[in-house]
Amino acid sequence: MTINAAEIKQLTGNQSPLSLLDQVLEIDPGKSLVGLKNVSANESYFAGHFPGNPVMPGVLIIQTGIEAVQVLNGAKWHGKLSEIKKARFRKMVKPGDQLEIKISKKDSEIYEAKAMLNDDVACSVELLFS
Repeated sequence: MTINAAEIKQLTGNQSPLSLLDQVLEIDPGKSLVGLKNVSANESYFAGHFPGNPVMPGVLIIQTGIEAVQVLNGAKWHGKLSEIKKARFRKMVKPGDQLEIKISKKDSEIYEAKAMLNDDVACSVELLFS
């Protein structure tokens, strides 16, 4: 089952600029999700981060994972992010890249998020919700 950007906005209620997830490719409701974020050169944050060397801010990579957790749990879920743990940034994400976002539920309200760039981990993080 795939979910497009318009359906993602309906599920999460997020609006631009915090609507980052472009598509869901696979979903096992409540357990795991694989989605895509297409990183466009037109993204407004590239103007200042960094001039001459555009890099997607890490906080926005994490926000994409948070949005994926929202989609994973559905429109009726009201979990609130309470903590970000073990955030690791390993690759710079540049305009033209495509991030594969992988979410897996580890515990009742703990999710592991990985942003993959060409089969390499660009960012990994644990997201705790209450």
